[in-house]
Amino acid sequence: MKSKLMILALLLTGFVSTLTSNSIAASKGGKEKAVIQTSAQCGECKEKIEASLNKLDGIKSHDLNLDNKKLTVVFNPAIITLEQIKTAVSNTGYDADDMKANEEAYNNLPKCCQKGGH
Repeated sequence: MKSKLMILALLLTGFVSTLTSNSIAASKGGKEKAVIQTSAQCGECKEKIEASLNKLDGIKSHDLNLDNKKLTVVFNPAIITLEQIKTAVSNTGYDADDMKANEEAYNNLPKCCQKGGH
């Protein structure tokens, strides 16, 4: 019983240390990585999404893989949230995970960038 309590205490200490170090990293200009499923289809889609992300503060890097339509973003969570990044993608006319594309922006995309356009 005593050894089980010691193991539990050690695990809890490690968990608390991990949480504390993550908080420090975020508050000291840390970075977070997210992968967002988009509805992008072509090179023009990639250009549009990446141009909209270039306008945002706090984005360290981004890359859209057109083969799987996944957007990988590295960002500073002290400056911008994942929700704000998804909103930027949506406002460009593309789905971002569970956030649907802004309808007006989607309708203004070239036909090749709309679903079924390729």
